[in-house]
Parts: sequence; structure tokens; C-alpha cells
Amino acid sequence: MGHHTATGWGLCPEHQKLSDDGFVALVECDPQRSGSPSDADRMKPEQAYRTGRLAHLKREVFARVFNVPIADKQPCVFVEPSVIEQLQSMVAH
Repeated sequence: MGHHTATGWGLCPEHQKLSDDGFVALVECDPQRSGSPSDADRMKPEQAYRTGRLAHLKREVFARVFNVPIADKQPCVFVEPSVIEQLQSMVAH
């Protein structure tokens, strides 16, 4: 890499628009293949082994379903594989 190269992570335009429209992304990760969280069980993006599955929930729905608040500027959360499956089964009924 060149001397002035910077790397990082961010959202693609499609997912940035969803975030701007009040959605939070649930990114499915494999906990056995992910790195260990270092502080207070918060996994950093570079530690997460993503499975490729994701779902989007409105922020207010996320807060009700998971009974936790989420910061307005937080675009995503990492979830274990069973979480998205559970949400899909809730919607199917």
C-alpha cells in the first residue's frame, strides 16, 4: 500500500439510504469463526466473520423486539445465526 492509503469500512449507497431512512442492519456472523470481543462483548467490524445473511429492521421495531435502545447513528449490529431465522418465523405467522 502506498504511504497515503487509508482503509476502513462503511456502507454502500443502497444500505446507507436504508440507514438514513431509519433502518438498522442485522448482520449475521458466525461466533465460532469471529474474533473475540475485546471490551464489554462489543465485536469490532474487523473481528466479525460475516455469513452473508442480513436483515433490516426499523429502529423503533428493533428497540421493541430486542428491548434495547440503539444509537441513531449506529448503522448495524452483529447477530448470531439464529436471530434472523427467528425474525423470519415471526413475520411468517
